[in-house]
Amino acid sequence: MIDPSAVRPSPRQLAWQRQELIAFVHFGPNTFSDLEWGTGLEDPAVFEPTALDCSQWVSTLASAGFKSVILTAKHHDGFCLWPSKYLSHTVSAAYRRDVVAELSAACQAGGLGFGVYLSPADLHQEKAPGGYYGNGSPAVESQIGEFTYVVDDYNRFYLQQLHELLTSYGPIAEVWLDGANPTSSTQSYAYDAWFDLIRRLAPEATIAVGGPDVRWVGNEDGFARETEWSVVPFLNGSMVAPQEAVDVAGPGLMAKADELRWYPAEVDVSIRPGWFYHASEDAAVKSVPELLDIYRKSVGRNAVLLLNIPPDRRGLFAEPDVEALAAFGAAVREYYATDLVLPATINVLDLRENIESGQQVESFAVDALVEGSWREIAHGTTVGHRRLLPLSEPLSVDDVRVRVLSTRGEAAVELSVHYDPTIA
Repeated sequence: MIDPSAVRPSPRQLAWQRQELIAFVHFGPNTFSDLEWGTGLEDPAVFEPTALDCSQWVSTLASAGFKSVILTAKHHDGFCLWPSKYLSHTVSAAYRRDVVAELSAACQAGGLGFGVYLSPADLHQEKAPGGYYGNGSPAVESQIGEFTYVVDDYNRFYLQQLHELLTSYGPIAEVWLDGANPTSSTQSYAYDAWFDLIRRLAPEATIAVGGPDVRWVGNEDGFARETEWSVVPFLNGSMVAPQEAVDVAGPGLMAKADELRWYPAEVDVSIRPGWFYHASEDAAVKSVPELLDIYRKSVGRNAVLLLNIPPDRRGLFAEPDVEALAAFGAAVREYYATDLVLPATINVLDLRENIESGQQVESFAVDALVEGSWREIAHGTTVGHRRLLPLSEPLSVDDVRVRVLSTRGEAAVELSVHYDPTIA
């Protein structure tokens, strides 16, 4: 029997979880064509920001409390936001500014971590003449910088692009691999080679969503499960349950495992209905109460929130997004960064485990001292890095205490309390 209480996060996973807030930036030809998924055959000249300023992105995000930002260096359309020497379908074709370099520099100046999204699916390499995606080429020994891998044409191309990004724009905090695939061709991915190259060139970078460090939470709606384990069962190298399953680490699933891994969840959601900027959505930016609800259901359910903010056609975050982020950051600081001193009126419980010692708590209850008597006011299952538990209504309390009802191993749980006036 594998002991789940013995599983621990790596230093990179621990540092990643402690960020809590990471920004996503979807930017590319879709910004100008008003599409969500491009065709792969767009004229590179369509990408023409009029006032690109990555420092505006970084200052906005840093002020709102975000710790890193991940840029769609290449989305599914195959267009590259850096002048890759391995194809012409890049910013160098017309715009002639290196967006990846500019954001990397802005992040270093502004104190944010910098990550890159490099889509495995590539519609340009599938559809353009001479494209590599799904071309049926054999795997041959291929030199990628100072390393050698046995791969086909597309995997060689992908490794070459990874090598460019990881050696020219570092330090890289996170490499994000998207599982979505709008292509119609069959193309296998040499994941082992990809991961090996990342580990060699950026050993501190987390490899997320399809990678070995971080898993997709299973939806793009802004919430993790109420019972969200970071210790996940695997069988024959794959998760026992699908990432989208209601339960990915319950007792029945754990019993089927031949391996357990520390594999925490990342919650990706956009501040707008779409992932790329559309002027028609300027009035649909999520409100502060909506963003705080997402915060409680992602960061507050043992996950990291990856919030997408898409630049507009100027190359700037639009005013509605900037205003929402400023208000969200201020609300998180006011309502969740400082513990209330009791007695006080509260409506959110804040529990934490020290995940350096693993994730141990299986169930807990919280009691409050109200008018001289202790009574249970909430209960739950997992805690992990952080659990934010809203109460059904505000409550004036003199004291609070947590009782750990079931645990996999020794667990010390910290409890603090907050009041969030946006909770209905």
